[in-house]
Amino acid sequence: MYLLDSFDDDDCTYCDGDLVVRDYKSNEAIVCDDCGTPAVQLW
Repeated sequence: MYLLDSFDDDDCTYCDGDLVVRDYKSNEAIVCDDCGTPAVQLW
């Protein structure tokens, strides 16, 4: 299991959005699909 997959589909703590795997500032991350806030970021 890939580390970021364990956070996928969790709820954002800042809004009602869902967390998804996506790039954030050129890094792999878990980002809210609604507000864009990163929850986890890998360098």
